[in-house]
Amino acid sequence: MAVLTDVGAEEYLHPPLEHTFDSEGMRSEVRPGMTKRFDEEVRVERDAGLPAAFEWRGRRYEVADVIGKWRIEGRWWSDGRDREYWRVEARGGAVWDLYFDRQRDLWHMERLWD
Repeated sequence: MAVLTDVGAEEYLHPPLEHTFDSEGMRSEVRPGMTKRFDEEVRVERDAGLPAAFEWRGRRYEVADVIGKWRIEGRWWSDGRDREYWRVEARGGAVWDLYFDRQRDLWHMERLWD
């Protein structure tokens, strides 16, 4: 289980550079995709416990792949968050961060990666 903390807006707008190497071993720096934070309620369909599809702003998105899962919880937040996060790739290639708020029994779409 991973415990995450909030990061500043500057880190969302300018994420750290990743280092890659070409076929000749030359190093280059590539900036990963940008994100946009929404944190809006969504409806999620599950299959065998995994998100299979979700509906956001009246549009349905089918999940092509679950990229990762983590959970945050703890008393170090004044509101006592208990969230189960899922990073999914929807058909068409967009990557989304969804989370299930275990205290409120609600799903949210937190972030869209481009």
